[in-house]
Amino acid sequence: MSFRRKMLIAFLVFVLVPLLVLGIVSYQISSATLKNNISEQTIQTLKAIDRNLMNAVSQVNVFSDYVMVTGEIQNYLETNNTFSVIDLYNNQQSIGGLMYGNAQIDDFILYSKDGQQLHLRNSSVPEFESFVNSPFYGGIIEQKGRPVWLSPTDNQEWTSDERPVLTQGRVIKDIQTLEDLGYLVMNLNIRLFDDIFAQVSMIPSEEFLVDQTGKIIYSADHKRIGSDLGIDFPSFEVGEGGYILTDWEEHKSLVTYIPSQFKTMNADKLILVSVKPWDVLASEIFHIRNTTILLSVVAILIALSFNLLYLRRVSKFIQESLTSMKKIEQGSLYVQMKSFKLKELKDISTGFNNMVARMRGLIEDVKQEQIYKREAQFQVLQEQINPHFLYNTLESINALAAMNGQKEISKITINLGKLLRISINGDYEVMVQEEVRHVVSYLEIQKIRYDHAFQFQVFIAEDLKKAYVLKLILQPLVENSILHAFESGKTGIITIKGEIHEGKGVIEVRDNGKGIPVDILESLNGASKEKLGHGMMNVHKRLQLYYGKAYGLTVCSDSIHGTIIKMKFPLKGEKDEI
Repeated sequence: MSFRRKMLIAFLVFVLVPLLVLGIVSYQISSATLKNNISEQTIQTLKAIDRNLMNAVSQVNVFSDYVMVTGEIQNYLETNNTFSVIDLYNNQQSIGGLMYGNAQIDDFILYSKDGQQLHLRNSSVPEFESFVNSPFYGGIIEQKGRPVWLSPTDNQEWTSDERPVLTQGRVIKDIQTLEDLGYLVMNLNIRLFDDIFAQVSMIPSEEFLVDQTGKIIYSADHKRIGSDLGIDFPSFEVGEGGYILTDWEEHKSLVTYIPSQFKTMNADKLILVSVKPWDVLASEIFHIRNTTILLSVVAILIALSFNLLYLRRVSKFIQESLTSMKKIEQGSLYVQMKSFKLKELKDISTGFNNMVARMRGLIEDVKQEQIYKREAQFQVLQEQINPHFLYNTLESINALAAMNGQKEISKITINLGKLLRISINGDYEVMVQEEVRHVVSYLEIQKIRYDHAFQFQVFIAEDLKKAYVLKLILQPLVENSILHAFESGKTGIITIKGEIHEGKGVIEVRDNGKGIPVDILESLNGASKEKLGHGMMNVHKRLQLYYGKAYGLTVCSDSIHGTIIKMKFPLKGEKDEI
């Protein structure tokens, strides 16, 4: 992802996201507050409806109380004591007038205890035997004279048309003996509830009376009675209410509910429900949502303008700076940034170019200084083993030894002369075969000196013999083997082997001595080489000073196979850069 895109995203995140969060939080808080306030108001309204509903039910109960104790009802149910058919007829007419005098009564049926019945309408009603065997009869008997209600969804056998009605049933008792005389079943017009629910004057809404299964017991739209409301209510205690925001009939709606005091025989708990369309209620808070969206769009447009007018230039400058820095990191010091129109960016690019030029000059100075320093150090090390003053003396000793027949002395002197002749050579490097010749002369001298206590052998690959290597680097290595490797009484063997491996020159000095202790060996191969002897340290430093840090000595050793000192050097012209 480009830097400019990152900056644009960062701008949107740090500006747009807080704006969106603020808008969403404001919307949620306003929405919750609105839902709570409207629901509280609706709950109070539903409680008023419930009180009015119970008042209407109480009036019906009072009326049925009055009916049951009237002389006409009591006399009719005691028809066995009637003296004539005329009295029976007169009692029926009086009872009919009594019922029709109440506008809420739609129909009623009287059952006497011995099976007689009085029905004001001509519609069919259950016979006495069917009535006695019905659950309704059981509920009436259980209540012992208290009213029992059936909802419009449970009283189909007591009404012959499709008009929804409420049904009440009671046991009629003799006012003198309190014995059961008969049973009163009244159908009441649904207008009993219509008038109560019609008094609700709120934002367009629908109110329902439902049971806990969600079946509608009452609705102002009578066609809905008996259908499922389609809303799952959370469990709640009697006397409590609540609200939920849910989808109802494909519209988001605020549903407020409370438990009703009204009960029917088949439903101990009825629920009063008010359903209000949310889009009508939330028209005010939608303004907050729309304002948030508008501000977000404006923020995006500002971000795009900021990107075009400023961010693109800054991003281009940063990208070019990163590219230039990467080139410098890769070793290229001839990098120049172009000039920019913005003054600040122009000053930075100019300062960068000046800094690179200064770095280039400083590095050249340091490089030249390191070359001088390396040459001086190498010259000091070289002078430590410069034998000019000995060479002429050895020639004289050789002549005297030959004159006196001292062959061993002459041999030593000749080999020492060869050894010193290579030392006074002015070049730093010699061919490998010359360096090997030098170390062989040294070994011949030491062999005589130590009374042939060791043997040596040399194996140099032909392709390595003409290669160049620093002079006087093998002598300290074989000297280390002669002085430290061999135990008395055992003939030692020193092997010098050279070859070209992976494009590098490799020479090994191997002995079959007692090896090097592990702790000392680990130190020898460490970064500091602190326990190398003076001669081996000299060789190691000379190799690294002349060829670079990648070259030098590696030591391998154990008590069984002896010690191997491996020297690696580049072929001519392949020295590391400082």
